[in-house]
This record gives sequence, structure tokens and C-alpha cells, in this order.
Amino acid sequence: MRLGIDFGTTRTVVAAAIDGRYPVLSFETEHGFAEYVPGTAAMMPEPRYGWKAVDSDAESGFLRSIKRIVTGAAPDDAVSEFGEDATTALELLTGYLSALRDAIVSASNLDVAADEPLEAMIAVPAHASTHQRYLTIEAFRRAGFAVLGLVGEPTAAAIEYAHRHLSALKGRSPKRYVVVYDLGGGTFDTSAVSLENREFRLLATEGIARLGGDDFDELILELALENAKPNRAIDSLSPEVRVRALEACREAKERLSPTAKLLHVELEDFGSVAIEVAKLVERTQPLVDRTLEKLERVFEALPRFGIDPENSRELGALYLVGGGTSFPPIQKLLKARFKQKVQLAVQPHAAAAIGLAILADRDRSFEVKEGVTRHFGVWREAEAGKKKVFDRIFSKDATPVEVSRRYRPVHAVGLLRFVECTELTADGEPAGDLMPCGELLFPYDPELAARGDWTEADAARPLGRHAEIVESYAYDAHGIVHVAVENATEGYRREARLNG
Repeated sequence: MRLGIDFGTTRTVVAAAIDGRYPVLSFETEHGFAEYVPGTAAMMPEPRYGWKAVDSDAESGFLRSIKRIVTGAAPDDAVSEFGEDATTALELLTGYLSALRDAIVSASNLDVAADEPLEAMIAVPAHASTHQRYLTIEAFRRAGFAVLGLVGEPTAAAIEYAHRHLSALKGRSPKRYVVVYDLGGGTFDTSAVSLENREFRLLATEGIARLGGDDFDELILELALENAKPNRAIDSLSPEVRVRALEACREAKERLSPTAKLLHVELEDFGSVAIEVAKLVERTQPLVDRTLEKLERVFEALPRFGIDPENSRELGALYLVGGGTSFPPIQKLLKARFKQKVQLAVQPHAAAAIGLAILADRDRSFEVKEGVTRHFGVWREAEAGKKKVFDRIFSKDATPVEVSRRYRPVHAVGLLRFVECTELTADGEPAGDLMPCGELLFPYDPELAARGDWTEADAARPLGRHAEIVESYAYDAHGIVHVAVENATEGYRREARLNG
């Protein structure tokens, strides 16, 4: 059985590839059937995940969003929210995905045997770091899924868009690309994806690692508590009450109609609290403005691909996906700028999962080409160790290629600290969203290499002999960086996969 699985901040959605159809799975819960599994966890003291966590009476150790917790975490980082006997980020995500696999087999409307292999196309935010990609792939594999591949969430949504509009994109259609505006529960992505020649090629992408529907829920709760009688500060709520209040805000947000003047939120101890939509729009405007800034950057990058962003005929659509895009004020602001080109996905929560299922289909007739979505490089010493400089290895939005560096070292041991970032300053320094993605110690001195007892302290000791060093870097199909360092003079090397 082949699946497309969109592991989300608020919801995880699963679609299947069955005879050219791509149905979204429904899961049986105590509240009826739902087309998603919540991205939640609770310690009871044994961990529970998804709907079982939501239906638990956990008074502590409740995680509203596993994805938000593990985003930015290395696989072995402890998740302190689960108490002193903390699990690691990899263990937490593996536990959730194992529960998801069990739910697919035993609690979904998919006819699948318990021992049938489940093959899955999976996705990450377009701007996901190397170790976030590794963490996601490894957790899926440990949970019993066979990972077919990994793409960016906006690319998956672009595939779903093209599938729905095949007739409009055939022949001499002037539509050359689609721009996806993906506001999920915890992250924001926007990407331009080529539609030409049945090849989905990532052209440009921007993102914000921690901005999504959860942040809108926080602002709604702040306003609701300000209007409640007596009013309360959000920090005065206990963790478990706050989680339930945020869920009430999310539900109210998703019920809001485009013509409503008031948003009504049902809060414990306060009943129904009314919020003026105009005031809510004003409070959330800075968040929306940050997404619009990233969106404009994507359009500004298009001329280098021979695309005129001012020619609306070349744009298939500004395609809105993710739960946050159903928030009417966002749609209103985007329509004021892009007018009829704005198109809300039929299933905003499920668009990426459906696109992944289409990509998983054995009979698909198109290709996907992802690009580098973050600048990647290494800090090096210059001027006899008095200054650190950043050596950019891969550039954002470039086509992944193998890159090498040759040099003659000064010190006995090289200390290579790798970093990814979303932006660079005018001087080429890392900026924006920075993410360390590992480090590597390499003994330039063959005597140290033979002994194997070299340390970081040896990085300051002069080498005192000739050596030619070759560093080689390559992206694999999942966007994970592989590095090899070789002492070409003496003939030994080390290899590493940078997974955080």
C-alpha cells in the first residue's frame, strides 16, 4: 500500500494511492470519524498519541504539538516537557508515528492487513534543516514505514493543484508556475513551483520556521481573556487549562465566516466570550505582514528563471493551503493584492497529503526536482586564527551539485562547524533563521590520525608538515548533506552525514 503522509503541527493527514484515486483516510475516534490524527502526545505515565492523547485526562506532560517541539531539535535532544525521565526528539516522533501506523491499520477506513508493508512519500517544510529532514526520515523508518521519498510541503501541494487542473494546464496554456502559500499550524512556507513539461521544479522558496495557526490562536486567546469578566492574563492559566483554551480558540477561528463581525470563543469558567473581528485583524496584522514579505521575495526571484512576475497569465494561481489559510482575514488581504489569482484549496488541510499520494503512485507520469532551500556552509579560520569566516558551500535555491574544497592546513586538527541559514548579509555572513547542523573533527596530522586520540585542543597546534586536504560535499535525494574529508597527501579520510 502506497501512502502520502503530511505530518503537521496540528493535524497529520494520510492519503492513499489506489487505482488512480487518492482518497484521504478517515480515522474512527470516540467523537466519530475524522480525516486527520492530532499531532499531540500525553504522558499517562505511558505516552499516548493522537486521539488517545486528546481523550486522556492528563494533567501534566501534555504536548499540543509534537512537530513544534521537535522542529529545530537534534535527534538526541531531550524533550523536557515529558518530565525528568525525558524522551528524545527521535523517540517522541517515532512513538507518534508508530501510533499513526497502528491507527492506519486498525482504526481507519483503509482496507489494509496488519502485516502489509506501508510505503510512504513524506514531506517537511520547504525550509527544513538538514537534521529536521534526517529526524523525519529516521522516525518514519523506525515506526515501520518504508520511505519512498521526501519533498517540501509546498511542492506536494503544487502537485495536488496541477492534478486538479490538468485540463487547464494542457496544450498551449500560458500558465508556467504556481505559487503556494502554506500557512500551517506551526510553520509558514511559500514556494514557486514550475508547471512546465510535467516537471515540478522548485524555483524559489521562503519560509518562517515558527509562525503558524498556533500563533494566531495565542493572539485570539489573549484578546478573549482581555474581554472576559474578570479579565485574566494568559500566563495566569495552568498549562492544561491553557491547552484546552487554545483548542477552543482554534475551533472558533476555523468556524469564522468571511462576513462575521464577532468571533465567539467558549472558554472554561468564562462561557462564551466575544471578540471584534476588526480588532483581531489589527492584532494579527504583524504576523500576516511577515508572510507577505516572504511571498514578495519569492516573486522577486522569478526573473532569473525567465518568468515575468507582472504577467498574471503565466501564474497558474496563488494557491492557499494549510489550516491557517482558511482564516478569512488572510484571504481578504491576499485577494486585495492578487485578485482572482488567489485560490483556496478544496481541502486546505489535505492538499499536501494528496499531492504526496499522487507522487507515490507507481503510474505517475511526471518528475519532481527539488532545490537547495537553505544556504549551507562551514566556519573557517582566517588570518592565523584571529578571525572566523563563513564559507558558503551550497546556495539557497540552487540546483544541488557536488562541491569540493582543496587547501593546505595550518593546524594539526581541523574543527569544521557547519551551519544552515535562510539569508546572508551583504558581507556573506549567515543571517535569518540559523541552524547549526553538526561539526566534524579531522586530524590533518597523520600521526594523530593513527593514534586516534586527537581532540578539539589540537585544532590550535601548528601542523608543521605539508598536507593537501580535500573536502567533498553532496546533497542526497532527501536534502541531507554528506561530507567527506581526505588527507590526499597521506591517503586517509573520514565521512559523515550531517543529521544534527
